[in-house]
Amino acid sequence: MEQALAADNARLQKRIEQSARVTQLADRAYDEQRGRCDWESIARDMDMPLIECLRLFDASLSTVPMRSLHNITDWSADELLTLKSFVTDHFSAVTVNEWRLVGVYMNVEHNDCSMAYSIYTFSRITPDLYKAITQHRNDGLKWKDIFEKYPIFGTLKLFYNAYYRSKESSGSKPKAPHIKWSDADTCKIKELVQTYYKPGNRRELLIQAQKAFPNRSKGSIRGRIGQTKDKVMVITNDDMDCVNKLVDVYGKDWERIGHEIDGTARRAQRIWSRHQERQNATLAWTDDELDTLRKCIRDGVGMAEASRLIGT
Repeated sequence: MEQALAADNARLQKRIEQSARVTQLADRAYDEQRGRCDWESIARDMDMPLIECLRLFDASLSTVPMRSLHNITDWSADELLTLKSFVTDHFSAVTVNEWRLVGVYMNVEHNDCSMAYSIYTFSRITPDLYKAITQHRNDGLKWKDIFEKYPIFGTLKLFYNAYYRSKESSGSKPKAPHIKWSDADTCKIKELVQTYYKPGNRRELLIQAQKAFPNRSKGSIRGRIGQTKDKVMVITNDDMDCVNKLVDVYGKDWERIGHEIDGTARRAQRIWSRHQERQNATLAWTDDELDTLRKCIRDGVGMAEASRLIGT
């Protein structure tokens, strides 16, 4: 027991010494112009893996000033490339602890690193980036020169198009405030569905609903019609046959099938489940039993007598 404790203490002491050594080397390897340390040279001096050196670094004992780059425009093109290369070379899925190591390597707060990597990887124009690009354009810079400052979209054309998509969206009208549907509104929609709905064509239903609710948006009315129709419309044999054919074509892509039947994915699944129940029920009967059942229905035989004749 004492030997094990002594061994643990020795390992702990060695790690403390290694941490102090790595921190000292980081202070010496800090490049003020680049704003970060040369961690590759530190790893070589320590004869240790780079990631292990980052883990050993103790920021509380270091004189290296940590940077804050909260906006994507605070990052240079070289820093963005370095960030992406480091993350892709060393991590497959970056956890919170690994983002902290990225922050040590870049000498930037790890939340800022995560933000910049996300924008760089998924290529989106943020409000601050849009503002900076607009200012560059007002200052007379060409698109090629601006792209070199923020090469986060792969090509100049993608960068240009993304900017103008953001410009269009920033100038769009604000969304109308949401108006809750009352019970009376829902009852009115049910009446309209029952009166005007036709499978595969709900144009007339939508027209009548817009007349009944002139202060509501077309999208809101469509959504309420879809929800209501699923509840009030019965499932017919034609519905089941239609969905069965669509499943043969598209598989169980309920979103696509729901669109094809002018309904929702939920209704498509419900119709398919009913079809399966019908199939299972039909398969459970023999030909003789089905013939007897049909004869009973044709002759008006009651359910109890029909059950006795069939033997169920």
